[in-house]
Amino acid sequence: MAKKNWNDYVAAHTVRATFMSSVSASLPDGMQFDNNKKKLPTPYGLFVEWANANLTGDWSAMKVTGGFYISVSEKQDAGVIKNKFGTTPQAKKTPASDKTFGINYSDSNYSALAKSLGYAI
Repeated sequence: MAKKNWNDYVAAHTVRATFMSSVSASLPDGMQFDNNKKKLPTPYGLFVEWANANLTGDWSAMKVTGGFYISVSEKQDAGVIKNKFGTTPQAKKTPASDKTFGINYSDSNYSALAKSLGYAI
C-alpha cells in the first residue's frame, strides 16, 4: 500500500508498530546523483522508497530532526522491517508512540540500500 498521512494513519490504526531511525537530513556534498545521473534521495527518502516497494499494509512515515519514524499496521510488515534492518531489543517511549523500536538503518547503510533499489553507486 502507499504511504498514508501520519495524522490520518494514527487516527485509523490504534494498534500499530512504530520504529525510528537516526539519519542525516541530506546527502553529503558531491553525492547528489548516481553513476547513471539519477538523482539520489535523502536517507529518509531512500527508506520511503524501500517501504513503498516492500510493505503491503497501511503505513506512515514522518521525518523529524535527526531521523524519522515509521509506523505499520500489519504484523507482517513489522516483521519485514525487523528482518531487513534489525531492531533494538527494548522499545522506548517517544513522542510518536509509547512503544518505539530503533531500527539499524543509518547513513552507513545508505549505499547498500540504494544499490538494492537499483541506484548505480
